[in-house]
Amino acid sequence: MRFRRSKSRKKSWLPGVGIKMTVWNDLLSVLQTENELLRSLIALGGEKQEKINDADAVMRIAGEEQALLQRLEEVDRERAVLYDVVAPGQDLEDWLPGLDERQQEQAGPLFLELAESVGALRSLNNLNQELLAQSLNYVQFSLNLLMGDESSGTYARQGTTSPRKSIFDRKV
Repeated sequence: MRFRRSKSRKKSWLPGVGIKMTVWNDLLSVLQTENELLRSLIALGGEKQEKINDADAVMRIAGEEQALLQRLEEVDRERAVLYDVVAPGQDLEDWLPGLDERQQEQAGPLFLELAESVGALRSLNNLNQELLAQSLNYVQFSLNLLMGDESSGTYARQGTTSPRKSIFDRKV
């Protein structure tokens, strides 16, 4: 979604800050969109966690996540451009306290939710990666048991090794 300025829109300045109202509203809208996308990604991450042993479901969810991530990248670029317009050269920590009370009430919660959502998504993704790794290890262990891989056992005679068996038939 690209932001186009309508020529008929009246541009008014926010008191005390000098931000054009349309840019301010666009920034708030982009922040809301980013938060919505992150909430969707978090929901998909939870769904992936529930279906961690269903490869088809995990692949479907990963595809949905990929589409959302591409959209999130676009929106994040828009946010960066708009932020540079309203707070050129300033860090968020320096800029936010300088806003008037109304603006802080509008933007503060959006930026806070954004930071919290990114942290929650990062934690969820780390947990899902660990669960996937455990699931893959279990599958490999099960395959080794089925294929009779004696080297995967707990006890063995010292100095003896058995040839590693593969699940692939190498005969042509």
